[in-house]
Amino acid sequence: MRLSLGIRGRLALAIVLTAVIPLAAAVVLARNMVRQTADRFFVPEVRQNIERSLELYAELAKATKATMRLQADKFASDAALKEAVQKNSLTAAKARLEEFVSQNPNVVSLTITDRLGQVVVSADRGSPVDEHRENQLNVRQTLGGAPDSDTASAVPEDTDAGVAAARALAPTSGQRINMVFATDKSRFESFDQMSEFVTAYSKLEARRDSDERTYVLAFAALLGITILLSVAVGTRLAVGVTRRASELALATRLVAEGDLSIRVPEEAKDELGDLARAFNRMLREVESSRDRIEYLSRLASWQEMARRLAHEIKNPLTPIQLAMQEVHERLRSLSPEQKQLLDLAREIIETEVQTLRRLVGEFSEFARLPECHIEETDLVQFLKELEREHALTGQVRPDDDRPSDNSERAVSIRFDLPNGAARAHLDRQMLRRALVNLVANARQASRGRSRPAEVHVTLRRQQDFYELLLDDDGPGVPPALRTQVFEPYVSTKDDGTGLGLAIVKKIVMEHRGHIEMLESPQGGARVRILLPRPDRSSTLVLQHSAQVT
Repeated sequence: MRLSLGIRGRLALAIVLTAVIPLAAAVVLARNMVRQTADRFFVPEVRQNIERSLELYAELAKATKATMRLQADKFASDAALKEAVQKNSLTAAKARLEEFVSQNPNVVSLTITDRLGQVVVSADRGSPVDEHRENQLNVRQTLGGAPDSDTASAVPEDTDAGVAAARALAPTSGQRINMVFATDKSRFESFDQMSEFVTAYSKLEARRDSDERTYVLAFAALLGITILLSVAVGTRLAVGVTRRASELALATRLVAEGDLSIRVPEEAKDELGDLARAFNRMLREVESSRDRIEYLSRLASWQEMARRLAHEIKNPLTPIQLAMQEVHERLRSLSPEQKQLLDLAREIIETEVQTLRRLVGEFSEFARLPECHIEETDLVQFLKELEREHALTGQVRPDDDRPSDNSERAVSIRFDLPNGAARAHLDRQMLRRALVNLVANARQASRGRSRPAEVHVTLRRQQDFYELLLDDDGPGVPPALRTQVFEPYVSTKDDGTGLGLAIVKKIVMEHRGHIEMLESPQGGARVRILLPRPDRSSTLVLQHSAQVT
C-alpha cells in the first residue's frame, strides 16, 4: 500500500509542479510587465505638460471672450450709432450696423431693440451660426451703456469679477443692442477632449496601485485553481495507475502461492496494458508448461508401470500355453464329451493368451516410446506423402515394420492442404505414428458398418501456429469424456487399452503443441492439433490453446 500511495503522491506532485512552475513564473512576469507598463504610461512630465496645455486652452478661451466683449463695448458706445438711433434714422443705423458686421468676421448679427423688446434695426452676415463648426456667444448691452448680459455656447465661462460687477450695475431699461458672435469650434473641441483625457488619466493614475493588486490577485486565484485541478487530475490518473499496479502485485502474490489461473485485465493500451498482456502470456506459458511437465511425468510413471506389467504378464504366458498343449496331447483317451470340453478349454485359453500377448505388446510399445527428435521440415510435404501412400496402398502405415491389420483399408482419407510450404519443427516418424493412431481410432470406431470410415484431414495456417484437424464420421466421443480420452487406460471401446490417444498426446506435447477432442461437423469426432510455427513464439500458441480449452 505504501508503494501505491508513493506512486500516487509522486504522480500528483509531478503534475502539480508541471502546471504551477510555469504559471508562477507567468504571474511574476505579468506583475513586472504591468508595473513597467504603468511606469512608462504614468510619467510626471507628461501630466505636467498636459495640464499646461489645458491652461493655455483656458487662456485662449478667456482671451477670445474678452475680445468679443471689447467689440461689444465698442459697438454699444459708438456715438454715430447712438445718434442715428436717437434721431430715428434707421437707415443710418442699419448702415452703421452693416459696417460693423463687415469689419468683424466673427460677428454673426447685431440687433437694436427698444425698451419693450421690439426690434428697431438689425444687420447680419447673411448666414446663421453653424452649430457643427462654430461656437456662439451672445452679448446684450444698453446702447451707449454698460454690458447687460451675455451667454455663450460651448465656450468656457468667463469668471472675471470685473465683468460680473459691470453686469450687476447695468441698467435694465432703455434701448439695447444684442450681439451674436461666432468662433471656430475645433479650437475648443480639442480643449474638451484634452479635458476628458486628463480626467481619465487622473482616475487611472489614482487606480494604479489597486489595478496592480487586482491583476496579481486574479493571477493568484488562477494559480490556486490550477493547483486544485492539477491535484484532482493527478489523483485521478494515479488511481488508475496504482489500481492496475496493485492488481499486478496481487496477481504476483497469488502466482507465488501456486495459483496460475489468475489473470489481470488487458483492456488498457498503454505500457501497463502491455505489461499485463506479457504477464498473462507468461502465466499461460508457465501453466501450459507445468501441465505438460506434469502430464509427461505421469506418462513416464505409467510407462514404467506398463513395462513392469508387460514383464510380469509375458513370463507366464508361454508356460500356460505349453501346459495346455501338453494336457491336450496326453488326454486322447477321453470320451467325446470330455474331449469336446477339453478342446473348448484349450481354445479359450489360447484365445485369452493371444489377447494377453496383444496387451503385452501394447504395454511394451507404450513403455519404450522414444523421445522426439525435432528437425525443421515442410508440414505440407509431409502430409502429401501420407496422402500418396494412402492412395497407393489404401492404408497409412507407420515408418517401422510393425504389422498392421488389413481392415485398415476400410478407411477413406481426404486431405485438404494449403498451397505453398509450411515450415515446422517435427519428428516425422513420431508425428506419423500419431496420425496413424488417430486414423486407426476412426477405423475402429466405425467397425460393424457396411461402408468404410471417412476421415477428413485439414491443415490451416493461423497467425502463430498451424491447425491440423482430423474429422471422422463415426459415433464421436461423449462430451463428458472429451477431456479424459487422452489419459492412459481411458477408452471408449470395450476392448481398448486407452494407450493410443495417450501416445498421440505425448507426441504432440513433445512438439510443444496442443491437442483436444471436439465434435466434428461430419457428426463424429474432431481431433484438433495446434503446432507452433518456427517463426512465431510458441507462447502465443499456448495462449490460444488455453483460451480454446
